[in-house]
Amino acid sequence: MPYFTQTDLENALSIPIVKAVYDDDRDGEVDAGPIAACLAYGTAQCDSFLRKVGTPVPLTTVPDEVKFAALDFGIAYTIRRRPDLVKAANEQPWTTFLEQAIAQMQRYASSQQMISPTAMTSATVGAQIFAREHDDDELPESRWADMGDFT
Repeated sequence: MPYFTQTDLENALSIPIVKAVYDDDRDGEVDAGPIAACLAYGTAQCDSFLRKVGTPVPLTTVPDEVKFAALDFGIAYTIRRRPDLVKAANEQPWTTFLEQAIAQMQRYASSQQMISPTAMTSATVGAQIFAREHDDDELPESRWADMGDFT
């Protein structure tokens, strides 16, 4: 399931622009293949960041934060596909939207911003963390004695 829809893309860029960019056969309708590729691209880009934090992907419930980041990836894909049309509409270059989407997902992956905890589960939820086992006669400081090349 894509994280955003054709309607979301049309709301962001306008119906005429989306039609012009994705109507390859010039029949006045958006072609299914190209728009599906755009939706898949935005979704895949978000998933690649979400995997880093241990989130099972694809998401079954998409929080708005991820939807809008995926939409920015989709806008970048759209503008890159037909830069002449988008430039004529006085829109920003595709790299601007790509950089915004990447920055947004990097903030989620680094926990600078949080996505709704009900939408996603951390990879460590339910995990148990145990201290290293050691002998009773071993000094507690000895666990720090072998730090390899980190001196």
